[in-house]
Amino acid sequence: MSSYFPPGGPAEGYDAPSTHAAAQFAAHPDILTTPQYPHTNSVWHYSHQPHMPPPETPHAHFQMASAPSDRRKHKRTRSGCFTCRSRRVKCDETHPICDRCSKGNRDCVYPPPQVRRTGSRTNLGAAEKPPTIPESESSDENNGGTGKSWKKGTEKKEELKEDDHPSSVSPPVSRPRATISRSQSAQSLVRRKGRPPKSPSDAHGRDNFPISDMISTISGCGNEAATFECSLKGISNLPGVSKLKYDVQFFLAYHRHIITFRHYFMRQDAQSFITKDLLMYAVQYEPLLYAVIGFSAYICSIRHPNGKLYTFLKYYNKSVTGLLKSLSTNSTHHDAMLLTILQLATFEEYLGDWVSVIDHHQAAQRMLTELYTPEKINENEFRRYMFLWYARFDVVSGILAGSEAILSPEWYIACESFAVEEEAKDPGNINKQFYTCAIRTRRVGMDMASLIANASRMLISTEEFERQNHDITARLDKIQEAWNSLASPDHLVMSFPNKVPLGPDDIVDPYVPGRIYDESYWDVNCCLVDILGTRMMHQYQTGLFLQQLDLAELQSDALELCGLIETMERWPNKPKDWIIQVQSSLALSTLFIPSDEKHIMWCRKLLAKVEQFGFVYPSAFRSKMADLWQLPELRWWWLRNDEGCPKLVREIREWTGERELNPRDTFREDVRDLKTMFWRMSVDDTSSSGSCTSSTLTPPTTVGLYSETSPSELTP
Repeated sequence: MSSYFPPGGPAEGYDAPSTHAAAQFAAHPDILTTPQYPHTNSVWHYSHQPHMPPPETPHAHFQMASAPSDRRKHKRTRSGCFTCRSRRVKCDETHPICDRCSKGNRDCVYPPPQVRRTGSRTNLGAAEKPPTIPESESSDENNGGTGKSWKKGTEKKEELKEDDHPSSVSPPVSRPRATISRSQSAQSLVRRKGRPPKSPSDAHGRDNFPISDMISTISGCGNEAATFECSLKGISNLPGVSKLKYDVQFFLAYHRHIITFRHYFMRQDAQSFITKDLLMYAVQYEPLLYAVIGFSAYICSIRHPNGKLYTFLKYYNKSVTGLLKSLSTNSTHHDAMLLTILQLATFEEYLGDWVSVIDHHQAAQRMLTELYTPEKINENEFRRYMFLWYARFDVVSGILAGSEAILSPEWYIACESFAVEEEAKDPGNINKQFYTCAIRTRRVGMDMASLIANASRMLISTEEFERQNHDITARLDKIQEAWNSLASPDHLVMSFPNKVPLGPDDIVDPYVPGRIYDESYWDVNCCLVDILGTRMMHQYQTGLFLQQLDLAELQSDALELCGLIETMERWPNKPKDWIIQVQSSLALSTLFIPSDEKHIMWCRKLLAKVEQFGFVYPSAFRSKMADLWQLPELRWWWLRNDEGCPKLVREIREWTGERELNPRDTFREDVRDLKTMFWRMSVDDTSSSGSCTSSTLTPPTTVGLYSETSPSELTP
């Protein structure tokens, strides 16, 4: 998928090798320079100290064995059209339409050519010189077009014409890119190596999944059909929407009707940002339009029994191609570009492709700091939610890789201070309370990532580690106290209609009165899930470093979290897509539950449901859970005999699996492998059946914190 790489090397703390042999393309340089940390003596970075990679642990045999790599398919030509390759037939590679597609009246889409640009970087050694720069989707699109207007993503407009846009609408911020040389080159916005799936289910491309199929499916759904018809009319207020092709209108309407703030891991206070602001920008900037409708088409395809990869990948391809061309021809950056990058990153996270997410995350950081300052980002609500969107990627990628967030801490501090002040002005406003809770959680996550990164590099003493750890714990307590203020006793669920009698497979009593809030205060439940998940991750990471890991307490917290999730699942009026919001905390809790069949099966069913809603867990998570639970079949699907597995999910896994085989650097490798989630954990074969898993755990890098690094067996 996409692939950004700073020309000066990866950001500080990424531990990347000096050579980039795996790179295939180069992206526009102006947003891709190395993210710089401010020169300060704060605990978040140590710019004046020499770089010291984490030492090897002397007990590698105690670590969880990596899942054996799947056998790779035989290589095929990568120059044939996408349609023939997805149908698993030979393409004669006739341009612009191959013979098979011409005879079958199918769309014929070729991968873009690899074209080298002139210019050089004489200051780089041979091993560091970047590879080629892709131009655009076809040679026709490469000719002409100056990109002087921010609304004009590419010269060739198929669905969106420039004169469709009202001249009165413009982005809040648009700045010249004068600080970076155009002769610089970097890793491409998109890795064109990827291939469509080799699945017979995609035999006829999009012809098996016309828009009419989706309309007929919705038409049989009663109230949903009527609501969707209203939604089609509801997008008529978007500038120029009537001149868009019907498939684009359809997926815009689908986004407004089906896609919610939950799909973006936000709260109800962000609904206007997702359904109004994002779409308003999308119809005025073609790359963002394709990114948005591509994501919408993906969610639609997952729900449809005949969903195809091609349905949404064609929009994804147009988005990254248009964005790349826009970056190479425009002299300014603007909000729509940043939104496009964030939307593509969200798309890739859903596909389980975290290596590509990191590429977009780094590009978004560069553009964010170019357009705004920590003070200006808080000037209006639109910017604040754009920052909230970015900050999640910044924090999660840092935590997963055991590295610090790449955005400097003053951004998080400024945003938290602003949120607290705004909430104090209007204490009864629950939307402001949700926003404050989200910002505080992200700042705590940023500090957690920085603490673990500094400790693993031996940059702080044990005493300093404990001091910062105590501060983080105190702030987590404060966040939970603030959550209590969100509570409204009138909305507590005290009884359940149509109770199902508890059976031997139930792991908790889900009908405990007062455990959750009803649908009016549903996000209060999701906030609590996030808080509990953050606490568990903090306790797990710091316990390893301090050699004070309490697995019994972690198991108790995991069961509390699972009980909350199960109660939410039993509530009949729950939002349809609620499970997506709790996917990360659910995944973390699976590490610490009892390892008996009852608890494992409960987890497997919930993990399967998350993927059925479109969020595909990374392959590393499935493989390592298969090792942890000693169930090899989990590498393919969560339930036995592929029960409930959408065929589209299988195709996505095959497609993304080829992309993550050779990450460019150790940072991407650490994120891909979920480094901190499975730190030094391996299943002890001596653990008895039906008991808690006995895990062997060693601190990540104990030199500098401990005098001894031998592992100890900890059993709850």
